[in-house]
Amino acid sequence: MQHRRCLWVLTLVGVLLLVTVPVLAQLDAYAVPHLFALPTATTTRMLGMGGFVTCLKDVGFSNPAFAGTLTGYSAVGRVVFTDFDQGLDLRGEQLSVAIPLTPDQQGLQVTGFRLRTRKAGMMATPLGPVLTSIREDDVALHYGRRFSSQWVAGLGLSPVFKTDTDLRDPGSGTLLGHLHSKAKRGCRLGGIYQFANEGCAGAIFDYYQEDVTGTGPIFGPGATGKFISREMAVGVSQRLGDKVVGAVEWQQLWGSGAGTRQGDSGWRVGVEVQPTPQWNVRLGDNDGSFSGGVGLQSEAWSFEYAYVKDWNKDFVEARLGNSKTQSLEARFVW
Repeated sequence: MQHRRCLWVLTLVGVLLLVTVPVLAQLDAYAVPHLFALPTATTTRMLGMGGFVTCLKDVGFSNPAFAGTLTGYSAVGRVVFTDFDQGLDLRGEQLSVAIPLTPDQQGLQVTGFRLRTRKAGMMATPLGPVLTSIREDDVALHYGRRFSSQWVAGLGLSPVFKTDTDLRDPGSGTLLGHLHSKAKRGCRLGGIYQFANEGCAGAIFDYYQEDVTGTGPIFGPGATGKFISREMAVGVSQRLGDKVVGAVEWQQLWGSGAGTRQGDSGWRVGVEVQPTPQWNVRLGDNDGSFSGGVGLQSEAWSFEYAYVKDWNKDFVEARLGNSKTQSLEARFVW
């Protein structure tokens, strides 16, 4: 058995030494964390409704345009756990603080995010399965400005946006390679149109270009490449009754590098019901994946919980298997 493991590693090393840069692009292992980290992060409330990012105003928003609608200060702490069938177990931690620079005219949100592997797991690659662990660290600044009673626009920048991925031999645990990526340029653009008192259409567009470096045995003296990630989403939300809010959203994700291209797209549909002034119940569909959540709130604080089955299923199921995601959040407004 040990002989077979060594033979597998040596074969893998030999192939990679011949095609270092193309393999770096084809692995795309460094792109997977983005689907569960800051680029696709949303609030626990939104996650319970299906994972909206564009059109529902919330504390700790993802659409930078909502910074232009701030009327008070807020702070949000959030932790998200995603457990995959093939063993990978992720934990994401996020802290956001929002500041109204001019109430309901312009504002700023500062967000810090980090993603860590609690347990390494198998990932399918073009070269066979490898044991994978990942880390991501991000800082984002969201600025929003109101241009009229209905139109608000925003800009998001990430001065810190870096990912590290370790690839190991499934049998021995020997380190085969390390991938490091860092965004050199990019931003998030956001806009909202408030067509009713509690009705809103929103959109975001992301573009980030990352420099990727591969080191370790499988990359020989080292390999470099570029990875471009894009995200576009549009959505509409509307109050459907005194105690019901509904929303629908469409999202498209692209990832490309050195001639390869992959992506995912799908619809989100969700509702939130408020049976009492203190409690909210949410149900949603994230491109065919079930989501649900509850929230307990007062004027100054709230606690939120959400569950998602197979988040981003189309993109990651073939690589990591099915998944279960749980999100916990505490928020304060003053």
